[in-house]
Amino acid sequence: MKRLLLFCAGLLFAVLTTTAQETKDTLTIKPGDIEASRRVRRAELDDAIRPAWHLTIAEGQGMPFDPNGAIFKDGVYHLWHLYQAEAGHHWQHLSSIDLFHWRWHSKDLQHHTGDPDKGIFSGNAFVAKDGNVVISYHGVESGGNCVAYSSDKNLDIWQKPKANPIATPGWDPHMWLEGDTYYQISGGMPVSAGIPNPAVLFTGKSYTEPMKKLGNFLKYDLPGVDDFEDISCPDFFKLDDKWVLVCISHIRGARYYIGNWDGQQFTPEYHHRMNWPGGTFFAPETLLDDKGRRILWAWVLDRKSGVSSGTMSMPRVLTLAKDKKSLLIEPPQEVERLRYQPASEAGFEIGKGQTVTLKNTAGKSMEIEMVVDPGLAKRFGFNVFCSADGREKTAVVFDRDKKTLGINVDQSSLQKSVYREFAMVREPNPAVDIEEAPFEILPGEKLKIRAFLDKSVLEVFVNGRQCITQVVYPTLKDAVHVEIFAEDATVKAESVKSWQLFPAMQW
Repeated sequence: MKRLLLFCAGLLFAVLTTTAQETKDTLTIKPGDIEASRRVRRAELDDAIRPAWHLTIAEGQGMPFDPNGAIFKDGVYHLWHLYQAEAGHHWQHLSSIDLFHWRWHSKDLQHHTGDPDKGIFSGNAFVAKDGNVVISYHGVESGGNCVAYSSDKNLDIWQKPKANPIATPGWDPHMWLEGDTYYQISGGMPVSAGIPNPAVLFTGKSYTEPMKKLGNFLKYDLPGVDDFEDISCPDFFKLDDKWVLVCISHIRGARYYIGNWDGQQFTPEYHHRMNWPGGTFFAPETLLDDKGRRILWAWVLDRKSGVSSGTMSMPRVLTLAKDKKSLLIEPPQEVERLRYQPASEAGFEIGKGQTVTLKNTAGKSMEIEMVVDPGLAKRFGFNVFCSADGREKTAVVFDRDKKTLGINVDQSSLQKSVYREFAMVREPNPAVDIEEAPFEILPGEKLKIRAFLDKSVLEVFVNGRQCITQVVYPTLKDAVHVEIFAEDATVKAESVKSWQLFPAMQW
């Protein structure tokens, strides 16, 4: 369990170093600092696999890199991410007004001398009755979950109550206000020795005082969820008249439940994955903005690092499907602001056993929008990051018989990375070449496909019903071509549009 092992290593690291990071001089520029920073920026700009418009860590190694504390306030999107600082785990603060261009704040959320915690681990943010923004987090070595609160308009200045930790025992928390009552989910830690450790519910009338333990948060679990799957990084919110729990299993990755909440327990009715064997989607975090949109980010785990690691998925807009059994997932409209150099292809057919290379559509940092009529074809798809000689390509495959949408990485790179079945370490953990998400093509249904490429990140949205994410590492400079293929019957590409996507990261 990589994240848990990293957590334990962070505890040891915190013990061996000072617990008062604020005493370190982080402001004075010393000889060599400017040239060193220039070298880092140049290296990042020249890094062939560093994403250009996905939110990526400014420097260093993003392990772990959980998004945390997402909240929309006064026209600004705020997001924090977990990182390992000089004295343990801290939260780095970022803000944006358009979901893609981010400003790094100089003040992070950290532990100080005298705090019961020795580091800030995962949690969330919400608005309290008094208007303060409250962050709940797991306090490393505190034995429970802590809070910090702020009335600062930029959310840079925080206070902590003397009652910390307010919920014990604790693990990854999610806290919210409902009426006059504060609720907190304390996530179930990764299990050991095969003993399940369910998520626990706490309540209280104040966010600065100890909370009362009510019992298990979930009334029961659902089939398809193994007893070794924990509920970490929980995020709980209402969509229409249903409630949704998004969380992770350290073994499997991100998933969500849809069900009912009675103020005492959550009763799940449906369960779906957001990550599948061989995939890379972890530690989901959401917020509600002024447009009423529920927006989600997750950590896209690296298989290989360049100058630095740590990348968020592109933001996703979540809505409840009409049958209330699943979530619809779409890209936010703001991504269209990054578009430039539009291109298109005239409609055409791809015959049985054929592969057609697109004439006007190519790139490594781009959006592709296609409308495809699959006809009677049972297996078809498209290839991206294709080299002219065919040695490198990443296949996006629709399989009608298996009812799946997959990303095949078998030929993605001449320097092949190992993709394992499980998100985090578990034995046995066999290698996987294709990540497959459930997707059934309905009778007579045409496919509206939006594929987003960002040098080493590939995200594919189809008909709002499914999204799949993967990291790939093409090495050839000409691995920029796009192909459409059909294996067993003719497929018609009714329209193909594309845009290059302008970098949103400064470097």
